[in-house]
Amino acid sequence: MAKREGFFRHDGVRYRFAVWESEGAEAAPVVLLHGFAQSAASWDGIAEFLGRTRSVVALDLVGHGGSDRPEGADAYALGAQGEMLLAYLASPVGVAALAAPGRSNGGSASAAQGSRKPLVVGYSMGGRVALAAASSQPETFARIAGGLVLESAGLGPVDEHEREDAAERDARNAAALRRDGLSAFMDAWERLDLFATQRDLPASARERMRASRLANDAEALARTFEHAGQHAMPARVDVLAVLASLRVSGAPVRYIAGALDVKYRTLAEGLEDEGLCEVRIVAGAGHNVHLEAPAAYLRALEGFPG
Repeated sequence: MAKREGFFRHDGVRYRFAVWESEGAEAAPVVLLHGFAQSAASWDGIAEFLGRTRSVVALDLVGHGGSDRPEGADAYALGAQGEMLLAYLASPVGVAALAAPGRSNGGSASAAQGSRKPLVVGYSMGGRVALAAASSQPETFARIAGGLVLESAGLGPVDEHEREDAAERDARNAAALRRDGLSAFMDAWERLDLFATQRDLPASARERMRASRLANDAEALARTFEHAGQHAMPARVDVLAVLASLRVSGAPVRYIAGALDVKYRTLAEGLEDEGLCEVRIVAGAGHNVHLEAPAAYLRALEGFPG
């Protein structure tokens, strides 16, 4: 399986993406969106397996990995990141990256992988970006994407009090990055209860995760908190309405959460109770399911979309 990198420009910002090209592509292509302080490389293990049966693309979000780290705030806004994702999926660059090698296409999003529209998979912050895209233009998203997988992703503030709390938390994190620097911030970040299960990973995996976090730029991450944190998401009621509309429009949604991640498992169970999407709870995993339990994560993706 061949892996290569490519670049895509949108609104003056250059984005890097990695492509795993499958010669025997049978299933719909996949676009992977990483979490905060990560990059496309965080998907390497999963992409190698997915790439056996489909073409796979993993994007570096703005300010992360090999993508630009602009000084202005505009590109970091959650809405702008959602627009970038839609633009990538519909662009000739994105269509070509998602097409099976040797299979011609007509330059339109629906032509990638023949008539198979790509599945968008977003982990944590990547899920926020995917939801921003779907919320801003649900009909467009349903037209160019074949489905949405959310892994441990927030669903927006329930009310203004929750939004204000999230905004204060995101502002504190941005200030800590600028005041203390990247290494000290990550020391505290890794001690969060959210990542407690990752302390049980093999030392090699923890070292790779640490190195990937320290490869970031403190100011770019601070801007990410300020403009694309949890507080920047659409309201919960609006997100739930979008999930319902996607299902009706033929772009089904599946939510994956780790059983040990109480906060996001509870969100997943609420979605299942309301019948808004399919849900997969992975035993023994915490917040980062695809890192902590890759084999179970791949099973959670099986058969989706049908």
